[in-house]
Amino acid sequence: MKKISLSVLGEKFEIELEDDFFDFVKEDLLKLQNPTPKELLFLFLKNKKHMYELSKGIKRIIDKL
Repeated sequence: MKKISLSVLGEKFEIELEDDFFDFVKEDLLKLQNPTPKELLFLFLKNKKHMYELSKGIKRIIDKL
């Protein structure tokens, strides 16, 4: 577990993340330190697109069953 402190839009957070997950999101966390509106939008849409694609894939698998 990694305990990290970060500031997002002027608000400070202390969170604990598992090592593997931290490595996975490290770049996104760095972008959140001083985000531009474009970066925030991209991070939001990237997350939603991933969730949408997973949902579509699961639906296809269920339909095949």
